[in-house]
Amino acid sequence: MNKLCLTIFHLVFSEAGHINFFSNLGAINVAVCAIVAISFGAILYINKKNLSTYKDKLNFQNEFIKSERERISGEIHDEIGSGLTALKLYTELASRTRPDVEEMQKIRGMVNEVSEKINEIIWSTNAQSDELEDLLYYIEGQIRKLFELTTISFSSELPELIPNYVINSQSRKECYLLVKEIAHNILKHAAATKVKLTIDIDNDNLLISIKDDGIGFDPDKSEGLGKGLHNIRQRTDRLKGTLIIESYKGTLVNIKIPLKVNLMVRMS
Repeated sequence: MNKLCLTIFHLVFSEAGHINFFSNLGAINVAVCAIVAISFGAILYINKKNLSTYKDKLNFQNEFIKSERERISGEIHDEIGSGLTALKLYTELASRTRPDVEEMQKIRGMVNEVSEKINEIIWSTNAQSDELEDLLYYIEGQIRKLFELTTISFSSELPELIPNYVINSQSRKECYLLVKEIAHNILKHAAATKVKLTIDIDNDNLLISIKDDGIGFDPDKSEGLGKGLHNIRQRTDRLKGTLIIESYKGTLVNIKIPLKVNLMVRMS
């Protein structure tokens, strides 16, 4: 590029080019514009090349993280999950054999709780669970399972069409734990007989609604709920969402989460 610029200057300012510096400003302007255009083109080319390199590095990093997550998820499932499943079966058998032993029932409950947490970790680290569709069906399945062994009647409604979005792992985990926290609060405090979970998608917003027919509460006077409501608000904030709680003939919790700010960053 430097040689090309010097050539242009030589043609403009030399006698061979038959150009007088003082009388032909138009030629000078043409030369300057040509040099600026060449320089600008070179800058664009360099920036494009740097951007391409950045994209390649970012995509490589994403693929590496994805493979590591799958490896860790698989190892937890194979090494810890299988052993924990065997332990769970033994404790359930022992608790049925000796239902009179209180400690055995406590151990069974502890094992079940640890087993549930391990399964959640496996799900959260598995890269195959990053799809929005997988997230929504996982939430619905886990909340349904939570109410299965209770007297509460659970129903749900999910969208028929779910966009092919990939949610980043932290947002996915926050979203699930947010809904789980609300469901736990219903179990502990609502004295409800019916619960309905409704999930919809509108204008790239994830809309989650949880309605119960319990005793309700005043959201501004929620000391009795402990950290539950505080955690719900914090998780909603981390997802850049909004939270509305209405208490009339039960409790209605409406959550609006913008999807685009919670998507996995990918360069095409």
